[in-house]
Amino acid sequence: MMSDRVVVGMSGGVDSFMTALLLKQNGYDVVGVKLDLWGEKKMEELTGLCRSLGVELLSFDGKELFRQTVVDAFVEGYISGRTPNPCAICNNEIKWKLLCQAADELGIHHIATGHYVQILSQRGRYYVYRGVDPNKDQSYFLWGLKQEILSRALTPLGVYTKQEVKTIAADNGYTEIAKKRESMGVCFLDGADYRTFIRNYSGKSVLEKPGNIVNASGLVIGQHNGLLNYTVGQKKDIPLSDSQPLYVAAIDTPTNTIIADTKTNLHTLEFRVEQTNLVCPEELLAPDVEVKVRGLGLNPTGYIQIYQETDEIYLIKLSSPAWAVAPGQPVAFYRGNRLIGGGIIC
Repeated sequence: MMSDRVVVGMSGGVDSFMTALLLKQNGYDVVGVKLDLWGEKKMEELTGLCRSLGVELLSFDGKELFRQTVVDAFVEGYISGRTPNPCAICNNEIKWKLLCQAADELGIHHIATGHYVQILSQRGRYYVYRGVDPNKDQSYFLWGLKQEILSRALTPLGVYTKQEVKTIAADNGYTEIAKKRESMGVCFLDGADYRTFIRNYSGKSVLEKPGNIVNASGLVIGQHNGLLNYTVGQKKDIPLSDSQPLYVAAIDTPTNTIIADTKTNLHTLEFRVEQTNLVCPEELLAPDVEVKVRGLGLNPTGYIQIYQETDEIYLIKLSSPAWAVAPGQPVAFYRGNRLIGGGIIC
């Protein structure tokens, strides 16, 4: 293969490192880019790894964009009673766009990441496909990527399982990075409870004011200790009703009220989405569209029907119920293993 240049987003973990290694082995001239998004830059270990590959490593500053687009949205979302997903926002609005900017500055077309997905073209359009490892598939977070990004992107890990990637790393002499623990959770929380982070970051105590918990009929059944301590679907700290457990069904921030209901009544056969991104809107009319409302678990099964209510709002009707859906959650649409778009529950 003729040598071609590619910018690889490098984080210091095995996935991005192996992306760079596999691309080099396939003849690419790799330039590593570390996106500086939050906290202190720790470049020493990553620099050493890139040096071992013969890969140049550059740092690209995206802190202010990350703060405004991801962190502020996360905090304001919870303050307004929504349940935002910062990883979906970051992938769709920050990481891939910044990698493209870095590549443009370097005069490079291709970008690459360590996501466990595949990107393939079909009928002149580019689609994200589920990765072969069902436990690592990350397509759910990528429904917002535009064609101009997908057309430039390479994701070599999509055809491997996580264990296969670790084995390849060890076989190439990189046993230490193969054993490295994977970072989990929201990066900017750094292991802290999200309530503590929101409290410290926003300086607002409005969500810690006690208020009423009401049942589905509007009758007061108890007191909550601040809206920030509750999410849709939560059972903890919700009083019983006739010895029956109740769950948070909705959060009403204007009235500082928690609405509670039975577990059964948190099931729904329809919801609405906004802020949609669709590869080909006509595909929403297909009879085999499925939906994911969570990255893993508790996802409704069967095909869905989608109706456009306004220019911005789509009504989703399910063939089996979803449980505890909340405003702010991402939704991804699939046809088989192919991601065709998504949006945000409103």
